[in-house]
Amino acid sequence: MKNKIKYNLCLIFYLLAISGGPGILKAQTVPAYQIKGLIIDSVSRKPIEFATISILDSEKKVVALTYSDENGVFKSSDVTVGTFFLNLSFVGYAQKTLPFQIKSQSTFEFGTIVLKPDATELSAVTITGTRQLIEQQPGMLIYNAEKDISNQGGTAADVLRKAPILNVDAAGNVTMRGNSNLRILINGKYSGQMARSPADALNMMPAGSIKSVEVITSPSARYDAEGAAGVINIITKKGNQNTSGTIETVIGNLEQAINPRIAINRDKWNISSTLHMHRFRNKELLGMDRTTTENGQQSGRIIQDIVKDNAKPHGSGDLQIEYAPDSANLFNFSLNGWLGNWPQNSEQHNRRFSPGGQLVEEYYQSVKTKAPNTGVDLNLGYTRKFKKPGEELYLMAQHNRARDNYDYNASQRDNEDILVYREKNDNKTTNREWTFQGDYILPLSASGKHALESGAKAILRNVSSLYDVAASENGQPDVLVPIGSRSDEFDYRQDVLAAYSQVKFKWNSGWALHAGARMEGTFLEGNQRDIGLNFKNEFWNFVPSATLFKKLDANNNLTLSYTKRISRPSIWDLNPNRDSQDPKNIVTGNPELRPEEVNQVEFTYALQTNSDLFVNMSVFGRKTDNSIESIITVDSAGVATTTKQNLASNGQYGVNFSTSFTVLPGWKVNSNANVRYAKYKSGALNISNNGTAWGININSSWKLPNNYSVQVYGDYDARSVTLQGYETYWFYYSFSAKKEIPSKKLTISLTTVSPFSNYISRKEIVRSADFTSSLRTQYLMRSVRLSLNWEFGGLFNENNRRKINNDDLKNAKPTG
Repeated sequence: MKNKIKYNLCLIFYLLAISGGPGILKAQTVPAYQIKGLIIDSVSRKPIEFATISILDSEKKVVALTYSDENGVFKSSDVTVGTFFLNLSFVGYAQKTLPFQIKSQSTFEFGTIVLKPDATELSAVTITGTRQLIEQQPGMLIYNAEKDISNQGGTAADVLRKAPILNVDAAGNVTMRGNSNLRILINGKYSGQMARSPADALNMMPAGSIKSVEVITSPSARYDAEGAAGVINIITKKGNQNTSGTIETVIGNLEQAINPRIAINRDKWNISSTLHMHRFRNKELLGMDRTTTENGQQSGRIIQDIVKDNAKPHGSGDLQIEYAPDSANLFNFSLNGWLGNWPQNSEQHNRRFSPGGQLVEEYYQSVKTKAPNTGVDLNLGYTRKFKKPGEELYLMAQHNRARDNYDYNASQRDNEDILVYREKNDNKTTNREWTFQGDYILPLSASGKHALESGAKAILRNVSSLYDVAASENGQPDVLVPIGSRSDEFDYRQDVLAAYSQVKFKWNSGWALHAGARMEGTFLEGNQRDIGLNFKNEFWNFVPSATLFKKLDANNNLTLSYTKRISRPSIWDLNPNRDSQDPKNIVTGNPELRPEEVNQVEFTYALQTNSDLFVNMSVFGRKTDNSIESIITVDSAGVATTTKQNLASNGQYGVNFSTSFTVLPGWKVNSNANVRYAKYKSGALNISNNGTAWGININSSWKLPNNYSVQVYGDYDARSVTLQGYETYWFYYSFSAKKEIPSKKLTISLTTVSPFSNYISRKEIVRSADFTSSLRTQYLMRSVRLSLNWEFGGLFNENNRRKINNDDLKNAKPTG
């Protein structure tokens, strides 16, 4: 026990030392000033959350801005000795201004402040103190999605498409600065469905349930080391009235949905529930042209025309229960379940040509798939707040269970429509996970501005994949014969043990420092039953991070950050099952993959004013070692095999620019732009590929008389390089209109995507010494959707309770 205590003390001393120990001593000699108070409703006597608190100097100029939390409590340490005014405002309440003076006391207590409802507030022309569309905090950008009218009736993919720094392609795949290895959390919580397939999970989440999106470019040591590009945390809405809710229905040519939500707040209890039922059509037209070479001469050519047209019905539900017996204790329980079917049926026309251009093979391939999946996440949490301000303890446990099947039945016919070959592959995957986590925050000063945070976490993951393959032989397509060499059971265990510690300092001079380190151990064990292949592996990763923040004045600040991240391979990367539903393009996993490591440095300047102007510019550099890349090889018959390998490294260097401003009263514009230089290199494959990529999106909205609003959005992404080639540009655009009927609490929204063209297309070029491949994909995007949103019981507010963060697993499930 003594050794353990000594170890913890040494660890704390080490982290304090590397984080600027002299600063602590200096902080103890500089007086720390803080103001705090509680805001309540004069009628209901309940706390008012997210009220805007402005601190004004003697000339009534804003020197600091903050918000009340979910308990109505506000705090600010951005004050010095002098005379100030406290201005409090919130929609539906009369503003209140209180003078106060800071002399020699360290804390100024306002006590309980009462705001009175303002019956005339709804008819006001100008509302002050509302949140901007985009906000900046150290290491992250926040996109307040609920303020964007074009999100009505859409999905989470539509929301992330407008968030700064992120890119979402037509298939729903998300990247941050050109990297798809990122973690997507829901209210800070790991989601089994999101880990399985982010693109599918985002389609299962209605946009109307999202309050904001946190884009965390430099995660601290508190976050799991997984997520090479960064972390995305989607914050959902929550009711704060006695009973509140919404019912949203969506009707469109490509999708239909119904999304009811309800919340009940009873003194010590807060219960909320959501339900999402959604069906959408996914149609893609693919054209592939691949030429093989030998000794510099063309040796063959394959041309494919593929049509994928699938309906994908799915649903999900969520239940959250919170119980606060007193102000010091909070218990929470949440249950999330989902089910759906994600087929990838296709019709193919395949042709193979000789070196001289003669047709030597032609056939038609029809593939029918079944891809049902079900899952459930269970969460239990306990929060304990101690008497010392800022001292808190968090204990959490989570269980995830999911079943994910993918079965295909492929039949091949010649050009005379005669059946010549059949193949059937049934793959049943089950996933079971247990997670345990504890975090403790210890204030290092009376004001709570300096703190030490430490924690530990264990993830116990077991995955099993059972696959059976049968195919026809000897020209007898009606008889399927089991193929033992391609049938097996793959059992995979992954245990992750982690501990972290970080310090947070904030000085009156405007400087702030967050620095810490995380140690993670990964223990892998795999077994292929029939062939008797067993493997074990163990990885230890030391993950430091630091963020230095300087507040220049009330509107300008600078941030410098460094972080190290890793990406572990998922079951979909490791699974050796050979997917040959397209016999010319085979996909298989690689059980020998190792985690990749990423080091990133970022420098950010941010400007945010009370005149609704926001500017954020960041310069970043990122280096990835043991990069997990999709490698394509082609054999002498022209058949391509795709698998993941650790055979490359890459560097990304670039600039991101985000802005939001008001052009005229009622007319707002926000835009995101990025330019980056990518450098890929693989000594094992003798590949080096460099290039510049850039993109820009613009979102403009107008508030019109009589509660009408319109919005225009456009997103252009230019050509970008990959390890073995490049992807061409693509362009996405939409138009939206909204009508609000306040007396009925009804909102009617109409959105159209790509109205002037049926499809959005993109081409992928892959090259090597022995082949060149061109794949053109056209996504059906022309759509119109009408959404009706009826709200009852009042406004929704943010759910920011602490939850499990299993942001530790690389997303690699292929999506259709």
